Amino acid sequence: MSQTAPRELTPRVLKTQHGQYILSEWDGTNQSGIVPLCDKVVVKVDASMSTTKGGILLPDDQQDRMSLASTTGIMVAVGPQAFGWDTDRTVKWEGLKPEPGVRVCFQKYSGQEYTGLDGELYRVMQDRSIAGVMEGRD
Repeated sequence: MSQTAPRELTPRVLKTQHGQYILSEWDGTNQSGIVPLCDKVVVKVDASMSTTKGGILLPDDQQDRMSLASTTGIMVAVGPQAFGWDTDRTVKWEGLKPEPGVRVCFQKYSGQEYTGLDGELYRVMQDRSIAGVMEGRD
């Protein structure tokens, strides 16, 4: 019986106009230690690549700027009043209500960045900053 070495897994990469990002993974529990209140949501942000396409190592400040420009991630927690009203807060929300575990796209530079208890980067933002659910990318 021969044993083969496990294949090295390559991270899944999302390419946007702002750069290349490693898709965040989520195990189904909120490891951040952040519990959103009111109409806030917590999103685990897709991480920026540490190298360019040609293998050039990017400086830390460039990686930080690219992470701040990230517009995709996985929603890990939703506040109790999130997605209850439209963006103007005048009409009850109808239709799809994003839940934890879905990959979302959100407004560039929205929310506040926090490092969770697990050392990962998260953004806390208002529900109205979520622009859409990304299907087929989880």
